[in-house]
Amino acid sequence: MAMSDSFLKPSETIELTSPQLTESAEVEELATQVIKTHNLEFGPAQIGYFLVYPNLSKMKGATCIKANREVKYYSGNDYLIEISGDLWDMLDADSKKMLLYHQLLHIEPVFKAKNQEWKMTIRKPDFADYYEINDKFGNTWYKTIQATMSSLYDLDPKQESKVSL
Repeated sequence: MAMSDSFLKPSETIELTSPQLTESAEVEELATQVIKTHNLEFGPAQIGYFLVYPNLSKMKGATCIKANREVKYYSGNDYLIEISGDLWDMLDADSKKMLLYHQLLHIEPVFKAKNQEWKMTIRKPDFADYYEINDKFGNTWYKTIQATMSSLYDLDPKQESKVSL
């Protein structure tokens, strides 16, 4: 009886299904412009900017998170802004800036005078922030992001209305 060596033959390639995270100089450059334009102040906070391919999820276009101590230790970043790469690639420059402005409003380092140190916190945008953006820029940029996500991922109108940042 001859022994089969079929188990030694190469099998199909396994594709990675987890999202790929990459630092983005383009996002950082645009964020720097947004920070200057809107006079945003973050004290000593360091921010990392990432594109996630293909996406964070089909319903989440971007997020801002506070780095845990390990991420802070290894990267030096206090905050990370992550943006769905497929969405980013489809947006015009103005929509990209508005998306970044919205994400940057989540960043809130607070100086604690009692122990003379900075505490990095995440702020949930309240109505004042939304009014500030809405009064100056309207909400067309947000609708553009929702429509772009809907187009990319073939979402129905109900799902499109739930796309968030």
